[in-house]
Amino acid sequence: MNVSSAIGITRSFSSGEYLSDGVRKHLSEVFNCHVQTNYSCTEGGTMACECPEKHFHINDDWVIIEAVDENNKPVPFGTQSAKLLLTNLANKICPIIRFEITDRVILHNAPCPCGNDRPWLEIEGRTDDILRFSNGVKIAPLSVYAILKEIHGMKRFQLVMNGGDALELRIISEDKQSAFEEAAAALTKFFSEKGVNAKIILSDKEPTVNPKSGKFKHIICK
Repeated sequence: MNVSSAIGITRSFSSGEYLSDGVRKHLSEVFNCHVQTNYSCTEGGTMACECPEKHFHINDDWVIIEAVDENNKPVPFGTQSAKLLLTNLANKICPIIRFEITDRVILHNAPCPCGNDRPWLEIEGRTDDILRFSNGVKIAPLSVYAILKEIHGMKRFQLVMNGGDALELRIISEDKQSAFEEAAAALTKFFSEKGVNAKIILSDKEPTVNPKSGKFKHIICK
């Protein structure tokens, strides 16, 4: 029996991670329903919604999205940005002005066949945080974060891939060595199941924020 027919699923939604065509197709086949995604983040909420043409129409009555280059200069419509700047004045408690998000997007002002007259964008997404190993295996940051957040005693952590298959684990903990050993064992087991022979190193550095944006990332690929 198909899962969706048993529980009445007519449409499923994804958010938080990039939805590739392959993953979309697989989910659609498993649940036998249309798979739709949106573009959202903690600071902006749902910033853009996907239409039937797979264009992300910006909720421009809620947020302002600026596609910019490395120096925060606007890029023309139809040109891929180095990042984007988010302004969210609808948040009355904590308004956000030109907050840097390291997603590469392409803004469009051309009409969309779906009939929605709001501007739309294409998203490359947060590919800079995907762990890419020498054997070609790619691992999304969310799966690694889910493992590390369960480690007892870690007040804060940051996993950094500087190159190759070596990973530097930065930890804030009352018992740093014990927390590292537990984390390293859990990560090694997880990576091994994915066919990756990764080397986990305890860093003498503490987790840090991006010096330009002030944004903290748990998983970093340099």
